Formats: sequence, C-alpha cells, structure tokens
Amino acid sequence: MSLGELIYFPVQAKGLQLAILAEASGLEWTGFTVDKSPAGPKSWPAIKASGASPFGQLPMLRTPGGRVVGQSVAIANYIAHRASMHGAGDDDFALSQMCLAEGEDLYSLLLGAELARWKPREVRAAKAAAVRGLIATTVPDHLAKLEALCAAPLGFTSTGQTAGELYLFGMLYQTAAVAGAASLDATPRLKAWFDRTKALPAVAKVLEGRSAIGSLGQYFMNDADYDRFNAA
Repeated sequence: MSLGELIYFPVQAKGLQLAILAEASGLEWTGFTVDKSPAGPKSWPAIKASGASPFGQLPMLRTPGGRVVGQSVAIANYIAHRASMHGAGDDDFALSQMCLAEGEDLYSLLLGAELARWKPREVRAAKAAAVRGLIATTVPDHLAKLEALCAAPLGFTSTGQTAGELYLFGMLYQTAAVAGAASLDATPRLKAWFDRTKALPAVAKVLEGRSAIGSLGQYFMNDADYDRFNAA
C-alpha cells in the first residue's frame, strides 16, 4: 500500500517532520526535493506554474488516488489517518494534536526570529536582541509546558510515537539546533522522550538522509552555524 509522493525543498523546515511521519508510517512512499531549474520534473518554477500545488507552495503530497494534499498540518494528518498514527483513544488523539500544534508554534517562533539560513546578515542583526530573548526565555517556557504534558511512560501518549509527537520532534530537533543541545537539559522527561524518538530507526533514517526524500539541510541556524554555512 502506497502513501504517495512527498515533495519539498532540500531543507528541513517543514519537510523534516513530514518525512519522519512518512517513514514511520510503515507504508511505501516516494519523494524528492525540488530545484531552481526552469524546467524538468523537479523544477519548482515549473511545478508552481503548473498549478499542481493547491496553494502554490510546498510541501505537497501526491496521493495514489490523484489527490494532491497541500499544507503541512493537512499532510501530517493525512499520513496519520492512512497509517493509524493518531493513538489508542481520545486522550492520545488530543495530545497528539496538541503536540502537532506546538510544533507549528515553534516553527513560527524560529521563522519570526529571521533565523532562516538565507536571510541577509543585516536582517539577522536587527533581530539579535529578539533571538537572545527567544533562546533565554521563550523557548525554555515552551519546553517547560511540554515537560508538564510529557507525563506518560513513553512520552506524551500511550505509544510516544503518534503523528503529533513525531511532528513535534521534527521541530524540537530544529529548535535545539539553534538553542543548543543543552536546551533540553532542564526538562528531563521531554529530553528522555526526545532521545528515544531520535534513536528510532525510521527517524534516524530520515535524519541521516537515507529516506526516499534524501538529504534535508539545516534551515534555521544560530550565528555560528550561519557563519560556517555562508563561509563555505
């Protein structure tokens, strides 16, 4: 049984967590990252001009039945529906959806802080004070709230591996890349779940660039990573 074809840019951002979900689903799937060439099967300008993407943006998932699903949350929930990844009951479903929504909140925080790797240096400099506040106060506050919810033996839910939890992991992974690995140390239950999730074969396969979509580069960067990336 096939899940479909996942298409995104060659960066983590919104793609990492969806690739993890696809790989963890246990269903067959394919995928690729687009390029900037003016034509060809992987050309983002050509795909966008074709109208294939429902909202003119990525990610998108081409399903076996011909439906193209746009919007990250919709794709995540479609995968979860197809692969029964919502959890064992109402509580699991609710917690999974909260995790998914929190993942989106973390994404918005990093995006609003202008931490994307392509941002001009002067734009990042203008946000320097906000980034310091984000790392010192805002992120720890979000992590503390997640710690309170991460109360089940395996994580947030009875399995620790619902769609929402895997989606949240993808964004926590990117948040920790900016805030530092030690950012999770003050939340031991959350860190234990994070480490267990990172070690899952499906998750490791995506992080190592061995899944169907290939390698996804770091998108959000702290100053040190940004300097290294732009010096290359």
